[in-house]
Amino acid sequence: MKHWCDQLLISVALSAILAGCLAGCEREQSPPEQQSIPEISLYHYFSGELSGGLDDMVATVNERHHNRRLVAHPLDHEAFKTMIHSTLDKGSPPELFTYWAGARTQALVDQGQLEPIDDLWRQTGLDRRFPKSIADAACTYNGNKYLLPITQHLVVFFYNKRLAEQADLTPPTTWTELLAWCGVMQGRGITAFALGARERWPAQFWFDYLLLRTAGPRYRAALMAGEALYTDPEVVNTYRIWSELVEQGYFNADSVSIDWAEAAERVCRGEAAATLMGTWAIQTFTGSPCHLEPEVDFDFFVFPVIDTTLPDSSVGPIDGIVLTRESLNHEFAKEVITYFSENEPQQQMSRGSGALAPSSDVPQDFYTPFKQRLFTAIQQSEEWVFNYDLASSPLVAEKGMDSFIELLAYPDQYRAILRELASETAKLSEQ
Repeated sequence: MKHWCDQLLISVALSAILAGCLAGCEREQSPPEQQSIPEISLYHYFSGELSGGLDDMVATVNERHHNRRLVAHPLDHEAFKTMIHSTLDKGSPPELFTYWAGARTQALVDQGQLEPIDDLWRQTGLDRRFPKSIADAACTYNGNKYLLPITQHLVVFFYNKRLAEQADLTPPTTWTELLAWCGVMQGRGITAFALGARERWPAQFWFDYLLLRTAGPRYRAALMAGEALYTDPEVVNTYRIWSELVEQGYFNADSVSIDWAEAAERVCRGEAAATLMGTWAIQTFTGSPCHLEPEVDFDFFVFPVIDTTLPDSSVGPIDGIVLTRESLNHEFAKEVITYFSENEPQQQMSRGSGALAPSSDVPQDFYTPFKQRLFTAIQQSEEWVFNYDLASSPLVAEKGMDSFIELLAYPDQYRAILRELASETAKLSEQ
């Protein structure tokens, strides 16, 4: 009996050893599990027709780096503003995200949310690639480089050229000519200016240019810095002029109910003569649903001169890519930033977003004749300034944009609106 038990034990042991060997052999013959590829994220607000070719650029990055992966997350423009702050506050930020140069980037730098990219800037020689004016104004904060510029937009009047030709009108260059333009269009039953201020920010360009053309860039800079008051005569005069345009019926009555793209489409359809908007609107005019041809069906002109003694100033945002301080893979993220500084990505962003490329390496003959004229308009401008919500502190900008909507709704109350705005911004400065 004992002999039989011993044999059974030996048999079981041999079976276990054999099974182990077979399992080992199977493991050796089976393909090893694929290791997950490290990923980094890029959150951005270039979506839909304004995608700027980002999908193609992300694909190029991933073709160059087979052992690492860049994942892009496009978000709606308005949703992005809220989401990115929520992500940063929760301590789980993406490695990279697009952002607006100016006061908004400055605020994140001051909060310690962003990582400087001075080492990348030096190693890549970006001072030779980006003009000093852009590097200083858009990329440098507290003495360090934080933002890689990818688009430069100009705010101008886009107008329906066929409407103008039918009315025998040429683009106005003075304020008197602009008012005459408005009168002719109104007489023909056409809204002079389409404005879609539902999200508030599209209205700011009227404040920007009216203030620049009547008080100048030095005064505007002082106001943006909190060194001047919203009840100053310069601001009161700006609101007065704007309110008179509204009262004259030169804007669409539903300006606070539609967005900027809907306003542009009204120009396309000939329901309005012009809209004051950034060059991203080119994508709407040339794409769906407008399908217009530049310089044939639509065109642009810069905001007319009001005071000839003041410097000619241009308004527009510069978009860039920033690196978050609390993210993990800074090395790969910086390689991605370097790629976005190259000529092809800069050109792709220009083609896909309607912008001009911030890089001076991009030759002027890259642009269409239409965009070459926009480029010339920037070059001829004596001053370049960021639009209101990128030149003011974020909290002040929120109050200011509220006041723009109030003025559109109650133009005869502009003095009271300014008094309230001055009071609210004074409280913010005391905090």
